[in-house]
Amino acid sequence: MAGEQSRPPNIRELESLRIKRSAEPQRKSRLIPAAIALGILAVLAAVGYYAYTNTLGRPLEVQTAIVSIKQAGQPGAVLTGSGYVVTKDKYITIGAQILGQIVSEPIQEGQYVKKGDLLAKIDDRDYVAQLNQAIADRNLAAANVELARAQAARQSELYKNGVESKDQDDVANNALSVDEADLKKAEAEIEFAKFNVSQCTIRSPINGIVLKKYRESGSMISYGNAVASDEGMTDIAQLADTDDMRAEVDINESDIAKVAIGSPATVLLDAYPDRPFDARVVKIYPEADRQKGTVKVEVHILHPDLQVIKPEMSAKVTFLAAVAAKQEAALVLVPKKAVVSDGPRSYVWMVRDGAAHRVEITLGREFQDGLQVTQGLTGGETVIVVPSAKLRDGQQITPVAS
Repeated sequence: MAGEQSRPPNIRELESLRIKRSAEPQRKSRLIPAAIALGILAVLAAVGYYAYTNTLGRPLEVQTAIVSIKQAGQPGAVLTGSGYVVTKDKYITIGAQILGQIVSEPIQEGQYVKKGDLLAKIDDRDYVAQLNQAIADRNLAAANVELARAQAARQSELYKNGVESKDQDDVANNALSVDEADLKKAEAEIEFAKFNVSQCTIRSPINGIVLKKYRESGSMISYGNAVASDEGMTDIAQLADTDDMRAEVDINESDIAKVAIGSPATVLLDAYPDRPFDARVVKIYPEADRQKGTVKVEVHILHPDLQVIKPEMSAKVTFLAAVAAKQEAALVLVPKKAVVSDGPRSYVWMVRDGAAHRVEITLGREFQDGLQVTQGLTGGETVIVVPSAKLRDGQQITPVAS
């Protein structure tokens, strides 16, 4: 107290204004390096965990495949060939048998028609008039026959009574015969006139598609008016029979022994490569092409889609081996590289819930695309191909499709 009182008043005032430092800032300064160290350790731990999970700790990557099911007895491909879509009767040209003007033709190229559908109508007024004339002639002939028959009967009676001579009786009978012949002729003319009238209406004789339409309404059907080299003078339309769609291919004569009537086949259109159609061999031509060294073969398409299949479309035909008479059970096939042998036993590693599980199997026959499994698998399972010798049951794995 005595020292402080001895100080000058101005020094005491300055000392009272001085801020005293405490020890807390010094403690805070020590915490900063510790926080940095902890942060570095956390980063190193994260990096280490990431490296572990992506290297040593990552599930083992394995190549996998699916256990397949193959129907036993299914035919296999033995031969392929390229050709075109045709029909059984190839193409039918429908024409008129009479002359006249077309008054109706309600068809278009590409249109599907049924048997009996109208293709064209020819003006029938002239032919109806001829029919009516033939009917009138028949009626007149029938009346003449009745008169001649009555006269012949009277002459015959007079001859028997000795009133008329034999010559008069013969003349009357001859007149009756002539009138009867005229009646038959008139009846035949009626039939012919009816036929002409019926031919004025042209209908489709088949179920098919209109490939070509040669004439239009108003055209005249007359001799000498063909307008194209492939058109007849009375042609109306060209049809293709859609009831029996086929594919026609040329097979090398050295391979023809592989094909037989009734053998199964598939037809694949170039325009629709993802839509195969089942077929059967129905025709093998009896003569080979000497220059090409080929034999023509036709297959019948069993269930054609008429909205897709059209005549003359390019197609590929695959001939199949005949189906075995006795069908066997479906075969379960596993890839050969997935099977592991342990002495007399065999097993595979099946993938389930992201883990590998050892499954013992019983093998059957060997095929080109795998080994038959008679017990242990049912088909559709995922198995490991070329499994590691270090693989353990229940081990987590990462499947990779092979």
